Amino acid sequence: RYANGDRDSLENVTLDVEEGTFNVLCGKSGCGKSTLLRILCGLETADDGTVERRGAPVTGPGADCGMVFQDHRLLPWLTIADNVAFGLRQVPRAQKRALVAEYLNLVGLADYAKSYPAQLSGGMAQRVALGRALVKNPPVILLDEPLGALDYFTRRTMQRELIRLYLEEKKSFIMVTHDVGEALRLGTRVIVLGEGRVARELPVDLQYPRPRSTPAFQGLIDEVLGAIGDGE
Repeated sequence: RYANGDRDSLENVTLDVEEGTFNVLCGKSGCGKSTLLRILCGLETADDGTVERRGAPVTGPGADCGMVFQDHRLLPWLTIADNVAFGLRQVPRAQKRALVAEYLNLVGLADYAKSYPAQLSGGMAQRVALGRALVKNPPVILLDEPLGALDYFTRRTMQRELIRLYLEEKKSFIMVTHDVGEALRLGTRVIVLGEGRVARELPVDLQYPRPRSTPAFQGLIDEVLGAIGDGE
């Protein structure tokens, strides 16, 4: 349970996430999507209840969880390589350089290691944020509206990038979005929040890629929109 006035309140939220799945949280503004994500990451503390990862309680931000925010939160005075390396403070220097090179290559930014955030586009900055979250090799990646500030074409490119990373990295993803189409393009499960609880869970059995024009995809959109409407 988490209470914050009339908005972002959560009550009786029970959620199990299987390893290697892509889970997407949907719901109306103020339903608590981002708050739940921050609680899962250990950045917020619930008033009641527990959060466990692999059987161990989550009591604060930990190295076993990577977080990607909508506004990137890159450090402007550091190079792209140093931003990616920021969470590797206890790693030996040679190993750190190798890891940063590996994950910059993974997100397609190997040629920008010495650049600074101000020199990047929004989509490139989001790739840096993904690299920074992935480089620690956490089992869980949390994404809070990571594509919301991008233009349409960059957003579609980044959606494909997230699918590629998910398929290659085999990690558990939990993402917040207000875009139902995006939720269904990316997720293997869509979780609808409403009235401070999980109103509906829908498994997505469609294979990637998922064209919006198919009857099955359109049927899922209608089902999620109906669940969102019923949940508030």
